[in-house]
Amino acid sequence: MFASTSRGVRLATLLLLMLPAFCGCSTLLTAAYLLQPADVPAEFKGLRGKHVAVVCRPIVELEFSDAGSAKELASLVGTQLDGKVRRARLIGQQEVARWIDENSWVDYPTLGKSLDADLVVGIDLEEFRMHEGSTLYRGRATAHVRVFEVSSKKVLFDKRIDDFTFPSNTAIPATDRTEAEFRGMFLQILSQKIARCFHAYESREVFAEDSLTF
Repeated sequence: MFASTSRGVRLATLLLLMLPAFCGCSTLLTAAYLLQPADVPAEFKGLRGKHVAVVCRPIVELEFSDAGSAKELASLVGTQLDGKVRRARLIGQQEVARWIDENSWVDYPTLGKSLDADLVVGIDLEEFRMHEGSTLYRGRATAHVRVFEVSSKKVLFDKRIDDFTFPSNTAIPATDRTEAEFRGMFLQILSQKIARCFHAYESREVFAEDSLTF
């Protein structure tokens, strides 16, 4: 397996050296992109090798109308991080949800300490709505994303995602999707937006999402 990978790397390097003679600089850039497609680095790399809890809490105004969306968002973000952040050990969402149900809320580091986490990705969901008028779907969300170090209670990463919109350039007629289908799509796209703060990704992924038509 290792030998095969090494041969592949040597072949790719040789191709890069040869391409200018045959095809010009534009092809060289394309080949380089294909060899290293994750061209946007993580904003925060500190989740690697850590025991991590992902928690999403809606503000009071959303607590009853969208508490389920907050829990699902945390689960989706956790799944993204589990698959894309090397050596990160994610605490299961059932364990997180059980602690929240059984305890009075204090703060993210206190929850993390109870779950034996090193870090907590805390997501405050400040806005979440799916409708544009009575006959169209267009999701809007605002979230405050922070990473807390449990031992020191310090905030290691802090980012606001303001007025995230999906789809970005249009709206979806309510006759084309059920509300549950659109909600699932919107939460998936929002979870990817949040998770990308913590892992490298391809810029064309974002372009493809922005170009989605329905």
